[in-house]
Amino acid sequence: MLDGDINDFLGHMYYGDELFFTFQGKTYFLEGLDNEGKLTYYMCIVDPLVNGYVLILEGDEHNYPLEEFLALKIWDGKTFMEVQDEIQWVDF
Repeated sequence: MLDGDINDFLGHMYYGDELFFTFQGKTYFLEGLDNEGKLTYYMCIVDPLVNGYVLILEGDEHNYPLEEFLALKIWDGKTFMEVQDEIQWVDF
């Protein structure tokens, strides 16, 4: 991970913290929210701005769906961990 430690980033994801990162010229915003007992990840593209969420994943009342997020092959057919060396952690 560029400009950050991947383990720190994953730790923030585990707790649903708000995160900004770039991949292939796009800036993403990821956050976890407690939605009436369901812990949900929401991800959107903020630059260039895309209306609506590009990803919504629901966990249970105890866990954000971190493992599910990490297993998705949505980064040019690869998982987040497979491309993490191309991802830049940015702070807005």
